[in-house]
Amino acid sequence: MKKIFPLLLLSTMTAQSISDYPYTSAKPTGMVGAVVSEKGSSWSMFHNPAGIIEIDKMHFSVGNAKLHGFNWLSYNQMNGYLSTPIIGKIGIAISQLKTQNGKITLSEEQTLSIAQGFLLQNDKNSHLSIGYTANFIQWNLGESAGLSGDGTDGMKLGNLNTTTFDFGLLASLRSKYRFGVFMKNIFSSAMGAGSSRQILPRRINLGITYSPIANFSSSIMSEKLLGRDDLQLKGSISYKLNSNFELFAGVQANPNRFGLGTSITFIGQEISYGILTHPVLPITQQLNLIIFP
Repeated sequence: MKKIFPLLLLSTMTAQSISDYPYTSAKPTGMVGAVVSEKGSSWSMFHNPAGIIEIDKMHFSVGNAKLHGFNWLSYNQMNGYLSTPIIGKIGIAISQLKTQNGKITLSEEQTLSIAQGFLLQNDKNSHLSIGYTANFIQWNLGESAGLSGDGTDGMKLGNLNTTTFDFGLLASLRSKYRFGVFMKNIFSSAMGAGSSRQILPRRINLGITYSPIANFSSSIMSEKLLGRDDLQLKGSISYKLNSNFELFAGVQANPNRFGLGTSITFIGQEISYGILTHPVLPITQQLNLIIFP
């Protein structure tokens, strides 16, 4: 039974999260993902690639999370951003969502993401930008349970591959008001073929951010998974106490979840830590390191 429960849990989570794990770094984790209208940062290509144009410094980021505290369910990611004279600001990321039973891989999703942002309008009162992210996904189906039921004598089930595209829009007014839109899998890409073909999750996020002072922001966001009736509402706040220390938190309805985290800059590098609750499962903790060359 101890072996069966994780497999049942995995099948449920995978059906809903393959190519769509939304808490890709510590700050989005602590802010329950309500960052679509926030200023661009290391997580922009996953939440709103239009924010890439606001990233001032070239940097490299690595992160790790044990989803819900399970050692057998891990998420790893590394990304980098740079500005080029020909094609402007771009981001590149490699992410991995992996499920293991001991040394046996039950499922592994690997994604190479390439993103680019474009500035359409910019003056002292407002700005408007758009962006896209191309995701090249490989899903390793791992090994079958076999006669033992734990995969030790199972057979390899092969790989599936696909490509998805995301789109984002970001606008600001007088440095106090921001509006963001993010659309996931805009071309309804699918995984598999024939009767096993399944369209990957399609999602639209709409958000507004208000910053009454320079170091504080509050956001509200709606998240709609297309093809389902439920709507998630999220809210978040962030406050930068000084140039080296930031606090952030978030709350979500349907289901009820809470997030909390902090970022600390030390010797020019940034360490971020975020936690996210779940109504049934243990909390998820995520740690990120951002390196500025």
